[in-house]
Amino acid sequence: MRVLITGASRGIGKSLAKYYKNIGYEIYGIARDKDKLKEVCDKYFVCDLSNLDEVSGVSKKLSNIKFDLIILNAGISTPHSRDFPPIDAFKKVIDVNLLSIHALLEHIDFKDSKLVFISSLASLLGAPTSLAYSASKRALNSYAESLYFAGIDVVLVLPGFIKTDMTKNHNFYMPFLMDLDDAAQRIVKIIEKDKFFNPFPLRFYYIIKLFTFLPDNLKRKILKKYAKSDIVE
Repeated sequence: MRVLITGASRGIGKSLAKYYKNIGYEIYGIARDKDKLKEVCDKYFVCDLSNLDEVSGVSKKLSNIKFDLIILNAGISTPHSRDFPPIDAFKKVIDVNLLSIHALLEHIDFKDSKLVFISSLASLLGAPTSLAYSASKRALNSYAESLYFAGIDVVLVLPGFIKTDMTKNHNFYMPFLMDLDDAAQRIVKIIEKDKFFNPFPLRFYYIIKLFTFLPDNLKRKILKKYAKSDIVE
């Protein structure tokens, strides 16, 4: 069994790589850190996912390999801020979180693979302080859904806050913050269930869903207050 994991050098990707390696999968990893990739992967490709030409080159190298499981995990964000992000920073988030996925899949025969997209609960709400991240993840949901309705075996995972490098510098309250290993195990179980839409933790998901049912003027008032709060130093 072969699994391909993007962002396999750290965080969720690394935890998933370790798990599947321990149960006998052949691990192909993609990330920027060669030394960390070597720790968990049988074969690896050093690649900056914000460089779509590099990603396309990796895709071509993988074009003759059949994967049982492809976990599209890599993701980045701009710092949470009230400021309007500059175009370069915004574009980099979109490139990594969305366009790199299409560039990677372009030359891979994935029709008999299971595709796992790691999105976020942040995709369900346009958070004023994470403009690029929320937009990229919402677009990713639509992309995954399109492939799902086209008949591809797709699993969409929408986790909440997890203790990773991405969240360690957040200096605001993160409800239902999960340990990395716990979150990775939940994702493994989700992949085994073979269900398309998979948000967790469910308590956080239901809170967000309830919020979306509020009148627009009330939602806007609450989110504007949130955006004005000093969540970055």
